[in-house]
Amino acid sequence: MPPRRRTTRQAADTSSGEIFQLEIFGEEEAGRREPPVRYDWTPHPGRHVNLGKALMRKVWDAESGYDEKDRDILGYFISYAPEGAGPLRETFKQIAAKLGVSENKVSKAVANLHRGGLLLESVADRVGRVKFYRLNPRAGYDGPAVRQVEAVKDARFPVVPAPQAPARPRRARTRKEAS
Repeated sequence: MPPRRRTTRQAADTSSGEIFQLEIFGEEEAGRREPPVRYDWTPHPGRHVNLGKALMRKVWDAESGYDEKDRDILGYFISYAPEGAGPLRETFKQIAAKLGVSENKVSKAVANLHRGGLLLESVADRVGRVKFYRLNPRAGYDGPAVRQVEAVKDARFPVVPAPQAPARPRRARTRKEAS
């Protein structure tokens, strides 16, 4: 291993006028890559997601068209999303059990968030008839900014206020039901 080159600089303490010497490692030392350090906020350390604050303010606004359950499910996806743009590989039943709500409420909230573009369906990651969803990287992303730029290239823009659900066609009444 070649010897490290050091850069020496002088600095002064402005309050006392004392001059001291700083030694800064050279370029060879700066080129060494250490594993990235995650933020460690005690008592709950963990990864951090980059969120669009303006978009999140719109979603949490009373006039957004998203209700409390929608926001709970969005918060769940923000909190539990895997690193990168991968889908959250949990069923509605698993999500419902963790949040203490019914599967039907999770299903409706995911459908509403998907319709608005805050959650995107992961077509490649289906298991049988089970669909998995991922957080839209334009709304939030867990990972380096360079990868977020790549991830948003195929992501649509989220919509606030929430789009209305398509009207369900009414079932035609049979003669027996009509009488």
